[in-house]
Amino acid sequence: MPEETTDMDFKIFLHEYLDDAKEGFQKANTALLEFEKDYSHKERLDELMRVFHTLKSSSAMLDFKDIAELAHAVENLVDRIKKGEVLVSQGSLDIVFEGVDILEKMMLIKEKGTGENESLLGQQVAELWNKITESEKESSNTIAAKQQASVHGSVRSIPLIEKIEKVKVDVKLLDDLFNLVGEIIINKNRVNNLISGSVNKELKATLADQDRKINQLREFVSSARMVTVDEILQKFPRMVRDLARAQNKDIEMVIEGREIEIDKSVLDSITEPLLHLLRNSVDHGIETREERQKGNKKIRGTIKLACRRTENNIVIDVEDDGKGIDIDNIRDIALTRGIIQKDDLEVLEDKDIINILFKPGFSTSAEITGLSGRGVGLNVVKTVARELGGIVEVATEKEKGTRFSLTLPVTTTVVRTLIIGVDGHSYAIPASIVLEILKVDSTSIKDVGDGRVFMRGEEVLPYVWLGKVLGLSDFKEGELTIVLIQRGDSFTGLGVDIVIDQMDSIVKPLDRLARDFRGFSGGIVLGDGSVVLLLDIPTLLNFKTVQKERFVI
Repeated sequence: MPEETTDMDFKIFLHEYLDDAKEGFQKANTALLEFEKDYSHKERLDELMRVFHTLKSSSAMLDFKDIAELAHAVENLVDRIKKGEVLVSQGSLDIVFEGVDILEKMMLIKEKGTGENESLLGQQVAELWNKITESEKESSNTIAAKQQASVHGSVRSIPLIEKIEKVKVDVKLLDDLFNLVGEIIINKNRVNNLISGSVNKELKATLADQDRKINQLREFVSSARMVTVDEILQKFPRMVRDLARAQNKDIEMVIEGREIEIDKSVLDSITEPLLHLLRNSVDHGIETREERQKGNKKIRGTIKLACRRTENNIVIDVEDDGKGIDIDNIRDIALTRGIIQKDDLEVLEDKDIINILFKPGFSTSAEITGLSGRGVGLNVVKTVARELGGIVEVATEKEKGTRFSLTLPVTTTVVRTLIIGVDGHSYAIPASIVLEILKVDSTSIKDVGDGRVFMRGEEVLPYVWLGKVLGLSDFKEGELTIVLIQRGDSFTGLGVDIVIDQMDSIVKPLDRLARDFRGFSGGIVLGDGSVVLLLDIPTLLNFKTVQKERFVI
């Protein structure tokens, strides 16, 4: 490096280098996985060479000679594979995969300044060098080098200088900006509350215009925080491939909806749940080659990760065509461990048994391995979904497969809420789950079994009095206000005293102690400065199984 380069210059270059390198490793993994499926896709090798060439050049610029030399060696190996000088085989591709992994580890050491296992990494680097050398010895006859035209003295055109259309912005800066917008919205609601009785038309017109501009500002900042889900999805095929090979399973991973956009904070939160769901599919879902052959299935199993958008939510499905969930096995394990009693078996439905999978510490694995057995994975999925105000649904069929569906809000910071009142208390409900607000007489509410129902046209729908759910009061008579809640294909009528307002709200997270109380997902600051609780409706109602709260997903 030139002596005049300052520490600040180096930090700036290093930050750009690390960002570009991480992006390059993802591209390399994707290209390798595609080429591994079909050796005829030689263009994937070109992509690989571009990644290693860029890494070699940028590493040399920052004087990271070890990375530059190894990247150059792996680039040469890919080039020889492309030219047919090295046989295309699983062995040669495994060397390239290993090269990507080791280069990434070396890059992370540069990022952190040191590494916990640098000596071990040094040994891995040495072994990789040997493998690359051996692969060249075992290669087929070298193709005669083609004569290249000399470029000495040739006239080079001056490149056009294009206008920069995009800039990179630190996520923390966007978070701070979004928090500031949130405070502005709170102040806006307070001002609107203060002038609600004013007759000054000019003041009201000015504030209405201000409201529009603040909403625009919120939308712009929200848009800046939106990223495609492919930012994390592209990491998973390589992981699934490696896990499958470790278990001697043949698995193809299919991804749909890569282009779907979601708030960066939500995306960061769902990375771990998706990781656990995919590991669960590999370990518990897809059978071994021999088991699939005996079951007259295709030898290669399939795991599909599909994303789609609804109005205000993103739905992520992790589906496999494996053996499905053995409900009888879960029931037997739960009985043996005392999680359920024999008396419970008559009242528990299959859905309730499946929900036991989400209990902390529950696992169907007989032993603890590096992949599973501690009963942590699905509990993490449930916990994160609940914290984000989402739900988890499970669909399974024995010997056919299983689908886990995560329904989550696209963004969780600013939400449209319905402010409702019950027994003198105010609460907030996400407006995205409210289908309709109805006025009915209490005489139309009927007792059916252990619950109540009401008529909506010709439909008979479940009815729940919010005051009873919250432990405030029993069923009331007279004219009732019903907030019709919809989650997927399920509907529940939520009885309240009054619907007070509808507003854009900033969700303030609860502290650690308060998070242990079921049924609340945050706090909302109203226009008068008071705070109301945002209700976690899926947890409170659970729709058809309100009385079985210990089995709520």
